[in-house]
Amino acid sequence: MGIRELTKSKLLRNILTVVSGTAGAQMVAMAFMPIITRLYGPENYGVLGVFLGLVAMTVPVAALTYPMSIVLPSRDDEGRNLVKLSIILAIGVAALSAVLLHFFGGQLVALMGVEAITPFLMLLPLAMFCGAALETAQQWLIRKQRFKVTARVAVAHSIIHNIGRSTAGLIHASAAMLVITTALGPLLHAGMLFFGIRRDKAIGRKHPEDQPTEVSTILGVAGRYSDFPIYRAPQMLINAVSQNLPTLVLAAYFGASAAGFFAICKQTLSMPTHLIGKSVADVYYPKLAKAIQEEQAITGMLLKAFIGLAAVGLVPFATVFFFGPWLFSFVFGTEWAIAGEFARWLALSEYAVFISRPCTVAAPALRLQRRYLAIEVISTIMRVSSLFIGALWLQDALGTVIAFAMASIFIYTSLIFIVLYEARKWHKRLTPRS
Repeated sequence: MGIRELTKSKLLRNILTVVSGTAGAQMVAMAFMPIITRLYGPENYGVLGVFLGLVAMTVPVAALTYPMSIVLPSRDDEGRNLVKLSIILAIGVAALSAVLLHFFGGQLVALMGVEAITPFLMLLPLAMFCGAALETAQQWLIRKQRFKVTARVAVAHSIIHNIGRSTAGLIHASAAMLVITTALGPLLHAGMLFFGIRRDKAIGRKHPEDQPTEVSTILGVAGRYSDFPIYRAPQMLINAVSQNLPTLVLAAYFGASAAGFFAICKQTLSMPTHLIGKSVADVYYPKLAKAIQEEQAITGMLLKAFIGLAAVGLVPFATVFFFGPWLFSFVFGTEWAIAGEFARWLALSEYAVFISRPCTVAAPALRLQRRYLAIEVISTIMRVSSLFIGALWLQDALGTVIAFAMASIFIYTSLIFIVLYEARKWHKRLTPRS
């Protein structure tokens, strides 16, 4: 009993550490957001939203999702080789993307109807590499359970980054200034994390039993965790495209301002998901992986996390649903009232995302990549269909947002039930062996 209580308290301390860092970073971002929205306005924010949408679509596969596997190996040398593999792949994919965008970028944005981001296309490869490097550093710190480093860097980065964006807006409030200063954020964040890793000698210290790093060992770990690029990377790409497609569709059919309204909603409403949902998931992921390695039941663990998040998120998301237009007008300025209407419905879908975070991270730990890919394909078809029903049939920006929100609610609710069912079935299969 004493050991269990100690484990629980350590888990709680880790969660509180990550939450405090993420909360500090999000509070800083929220404090600066009314300044940034008033400086730049909906149209400039819409251009940023389209750019960030393209970044979000490409970053998850910049390292072929190998960073997500860094937590899983039992040996540190194998985890370290996955770090090196991730960085090498990120450099290669970013370089290839730069070449393709140089020759075909103009035709691509013209085809999508988002020509406003043409001047910023060559920033995409940089953002891809920095995003992959950032995730790699975060996953290594999660593996080593250095949550204090992650928390401190998150707060410091948020302060520096938002001061930079606000100062740039005071000098010259333009779409170019907003996009460039925002694109440099992941570079700053990743650099600060790697600096923190270098300073903590215990994290990078090699052990005598560690195998030397050679091309063959890196290729070996690439093969052992090949289910990530084969199944997880396509799933992440499809999910990212379907999640960020609304910004592109709204920009193409209803203008940059509508895209700006959607972008500010997603940024604001995803804060609780990053603040608590992602923090809980980051701490639970290595715990789930270890429990699965030791063939322990995880269904109860997932249910506790799900119920806890459902209770925590109910009040903030319900508040946005009932008072969204007034809140957005008050906080961001009267020109953002329409964003509040969008937010009312997106709050419902973001709540579903929020409570599903433990089940989302349990999928790779349970090695459900193949099934998860199939789920993602079906989910994407639903999301894309809902967007074009709104844009082409309803021909209304708010109607498009509502249709997308309803599809997302169904998708994430289904995902929760599927993962819980698979976790229960996985443990039942082990019972005869034990």
